[in-house]
Amino acid sequence: MSGDSMASGDPLVSTAWLAERLDTGDADVRVVDCRWYLKPFDMRDPDVEYARGHIPGAVHLRWDTHWADATHPIPGMLAQPEEFAEAMAAAGIGQRTTVVAYDDGHVTVAARLWWALRVYGHGRVAVLDGGIGRWIAEGRPLTTEVPQWPRGDFAARPRSAAYATHADVAEALDDPSVGLVDCRMEPARLEDGAMIPGSAYLPGIEFLDDDGLMRPPESCREAILAATEQAPRTILYCRGGVGACGTALAYEVAGLGDGVSVYDGSWSEWITVADGTRQEPL
Repeated sequence: MSGDSMASGDPLVSTAWLAERLDTGDADVRVVDCRWYLKPFDMRDPDVEYARGHIPGAVHLRWDTHWADATHPIPGMLAQPEEFAEAMAAAGIGQRTTVVAYDDGHVTVAARLWWALRVYGHGRVAVLDGGIGRWIAEGRPLTTEVPQWPRGDFAARPRSAAYATHADVAEALDDPSVGLVDCRMEPARLEDGAMIPGSAYLPGIEFLDDDGLMRPPESCREAILAATEQAPRTILYCRGGVGACGTALAYEVAGLGDGVSVYDGSWSEWITVADGTRQEPL
């Protein structure tokens, strides 16, 4: 996978690909800055970081506010279709828009938007490989200008099978055809002290190499197959629904994305409704 073309439906694009589209003024491309930081591990403010400098033309959409379900008791749950569509349309994203999401590698938040758009039927989306860190390292421009794009005509379809619920996970406990994968970063996992029974462990952040790039497809595939037993369906979870999206992206890069879904509520929801028999110590 080169990351240089969207024609094949690759989940990644390169900085060179994006720079070329921005230089030519491609009206069908919208860039989304997804940066966000997991406290207390990183105390930076994502709004401040965006204001200090972002990729030209990028809007800033936070997963925990702009396209989260404000009415749900679990913070950060994916917005309902109408609210999600409104957030995308207001950001200038339409039915034919190619969305390029980026972060800075601290948390796989760009993958969260990649997953969410696909959940609601929008396949023209990719993650910027290497994120803003790669962009800066290559000497590409930043701006402090906040763009004002014309409203898009985005329409959300019903949630796809890429979205898993608490009920899906509960049923999977007794279904050998469904694999469960814990994608929490190690500090959060150790702090939580338990897991959903039968879970393999595969955090999404570990699929990035030392340069912040996604590891090659074969490397992703080897890591996935070494850590998990393949099943017709796989449900990924983390603490709050972000890290699991990074692992989902790695599955897609590896060519193993069919049958993979993300449990949106993840551990935060699981521990509010599951009794002790549905958890086991690490």
